[in-house]
Amino acid sequence: MTQTAHPEIPGLIFQKDLGTGGFADVYLYRRLSPDRLVAVKVLRTTDMSDRLVKRFTAEADAMAALNHPHIAQVYSAGITTDGRPYIEMAYYPYGSLDDRARQAPFTVPDVLRIGVQLCSAIETAHRLRPPLLHRDIKPANVLIDEYGDPALTDFGIASRMNEADDEDTSLSVFWAPPEAMFSTSPIDKRSDVYSVGALLWHLLVGRAPYMIRGGDNRPASTMIRTRDLPVPSTGRPDVPASLERLLAQTMSKDPKLRPATAADLARALNAIEQNEYGFGRVTPFKVRMDPASQMPASSSPNAETEDITKFKAMPQVVHESQDEHSGTILRSSSVIEDAQTDTPEPDQPASRAGRTGLVIGLVVVLAVVIAGGMWLALKSPGAPPTSVEQTSSMPAIGADLPPGSVTIVCSRDGNNIDCSWTYTNNLTTDAYRVQLPDGSETVTNQPKYLTTTPDDQPYCIRVKVVRQDGKFPGDWSDEGCA
Repeated sequence: MTQTAHPEIPGLIFQKDLGTGGFADVYLYRRLSPDRLVAVKVLRTTDMSDRLVKRFTAEADAMAALNHPHIAQVYSAGITTDGRPYIEMAYYPYGSLDDRARQAPFTVPDVLRIGVQLCSAIETAHRLRPPLLHRDIKPANVLIDEYGDPALTDFGIASRMNEADDEDTSLSVFWAPPEAMFSTSPIDKRSDVYSVGALLWHLLVGRAPYMIRGGDNRPASTMIRTRDLPVPSTGRPDVPASLERLLAQTMSKDPKLRPATAADLARALNAIEQNEYGFGRVTPFKVRMDPASQMPASSSPNAETEDITKFKAMPQVVHESQDEHSGTILRSSSVIEDAQTDTPEPDQPASRAGRTGLVIGLVVVLAVVIAGGMWLALKSPGAPPTSVEQTSSMPAIGADLPPGSVTIVCSRDGNNIDCSWTYTNNLTTDAYRVQLPDGSETVTNQPKYLTTTPDDQPYCIRVKVVRQDGKFPGDWSDEGCA
């Protein structure tokens, strides 16, 4: 497709062409103030329908409303001197995931990380009121920033869930769910979840799931394979079986069998990260803060399990220091130093001296008590070695005990299946892997699983408890059936 001549835009100096799409071209400009390179997306012609202009404007509005670290930033929008609408966006010079995937498949840790980060962006869009669907999630629509992180772009065919579908919307069939191609069910949040799964599969393999190397990859043929064939395995020996199962579940033909939300998919990806690489490799899940409470709506996929009760301590002086290795702000507090914050009156030097003496005396007493306690601990028969690095925080009750045997109870009400389970030594931070009748797997942080099934065949699941610290990896439970 031939790119049209770049337009003149006040305040911007043309640099070069960047690419072309279905109805718009993208150029690189330099903005004079503030001085920076920007990508500018411009409609190709001034002879356009009001519907097309509305969709283009809606893209600018949608992306501007989604101020998220993994969504491409929009700076402004306007009309060129020759009358064409344009969007001015951040410039990402490192290409897209599609460009990178053409060079070589991604590593498994990178795919897990990118998956959680994209789920953060998509969950943020889905939490708008009304929710915003992307509907064209694919590797070419995910740019790479200077830190190697993804930035979702091209909300050009995005839609609000309470609006009618655009009849003239294009479709990227290689990553689209069956319902988008055959209208087998309504397009909803789980449709975007499907596309994320197809994108992650693509990054692992270097091509879309139903694309055949050297075969017939015309849209019509690909659509039929997407509808009729099971989700293929990646064929990579380094891909964990749990990730293979999750991708198969995420790309299920039936939307009800997929993770219900992008947050649910992020939880499952985080669980695989933790199980395979340890808790330190779990990617943060970021969604927009709730303006009503000024607290994150969900600072992590497992936010529902976090204890929201907080002990309100006495006021203390807090000192901050920088950890030179991790960049983490280290906070320490001292009740003794709190006494030093009292400001003495300038005409009472004796009082100031008295306070100083009191503080010194308290420090001396405290030092004697600590030294005496350590001496007694070291001299006590059978006392364990004492370490100054020991923490005084109390472990959760049952944290050092393995989970007990899981008992599953399932019930059926028509096509609705309701399963829950119990076990001893349970912790509020426990998560659960749930194996479904077709062998696929999902992850939840609640001791229950709800689903629907179109037939009256027995529906059986198995459960495995996953500890947050990775301890006590247990076996699968016995089946629970409805």
